[in-house]
Amino acid sequence: MSQTAFKPVFDGYFKIFLHDDDYKKAVDRAEFTGQWIRSRRKRIMKRDRKFQVTLHIFDMDGHKRGLQSMVFKDRGGQGDLSKVIFGFGNEFCDELRAKIKKEYDEDLKVDLVNSYAVIRA
Repeated sequence: MSQTAFKPVFDGYFKIFLHDDDYKKAVDRAEFTGQWIRSRRKRIMKRDRKFQVTLHIFDMDGHKRGLQSMVFKDRGGQGDLSKVIFGFGNEFCDELRAKIKKEYDEDLKVDLVNSYAVIRA
């Protein structure tokens, strides 16, 4: 994983919210555009690829508090993508909390229900 420039091979993106009560709800809320629509999604996900994951983090008041992207250094599959979203998401939220605590002496309450990741391949 790195912060290098990324040029997507496929048009569009996959948007998934960071927290939902169950898998079905997460799937219902997910958004797909361009070549990520259902007919092409399986083709995109069936092979290991380089992905770009961009996190959009909101606080409980609805303010966007963080935006960060990362690019896979090596190719990965669907399982790798899930691990990266979870790990990268937790790490970034922890960094935001520490920064806000240091700068403003207040606690950041992240709204995971409305925070999301955008995935491009």
